[in-house]
Amino acid sequence: MNLAITSSGKPAAFTLLEVMLAVVVSAIVLAALNAVFFGALRLRLRMAAITEQTLPRDLAVESMKRDLVGIVPPGVLAGPMGSDVSAVGMTQPAALEIFTTTGATRSDVPWGDVQRIDYSLQEPTNRLAANTTGRDLMRGVTRNLLATTPEPPDQQLLLSDVQTLQFSFYDGTNWNDTWSQTLSNIPVAVKVSIEFAPAASGGIVNLPMKFLVPIVSQSRTNQTDNGN
Repeated sequence: MNLAITSSGKPAAFTLLEVMLAVVVSAIVLAALNAVFFGALRLRLRMAAITEQTLPRDLAVESMKRDLVGIVPPGVLAGPMGSDVSAVGMTQPAALEIFTTTGATRSDVPWGDVQRIDYSLQEPTNRLAANTTGRDLMRGVTRNLLATTPEPPDQQLLLSDVQTLQFSFYDGTNWNDTWSQTLSNIPVAVKVSIEFAPAASGGIVNLPMKFLVPIVSQSRTNQTDNGN
């Protein structure tokens, strides 16, 4: 870089005003970069929080959809489905109990693919630690359907901070809020509605979840088609 030469032959130096101006410009640029950096950091943290919140919701919906799609009508191992049941070992009644073909078959366990599933809202094990007014959406799984005495289901946590869980059943003509175990058939479709407790101050708002699952199920029989 060439410096300007004064009339006396000495290089010209920066004035105090020019130095202060350069410092001010540098400070403005650094402040802008700092704002962009921390803005991007806050956005990344918020997106991570949203992803962390959304993933369990997606997994819960997929699990419930698989269970409902796999509903089997009453038979040898499958009992009637219903929203008027009281599951074993649970402090709160089940919102719905079904028999479905979502059981994983393995060579090291004697159970088949049919299993009993119940959904319920249970109080958190530690209400103070949870810091919420909502309850836990639990999925109870019973694999041994031939037990001589009722066994408590294995409880799986699907969602936390749930306020209401509602199933609606379409019988082909009307939507019903309940489905009695005394019925020998299964609904044509099931609608699920989940609402969450109000978010804490500064927390992410949990939007309600609603989804519809068509039920396509046929009774299993040992008859073969002879072409007649």
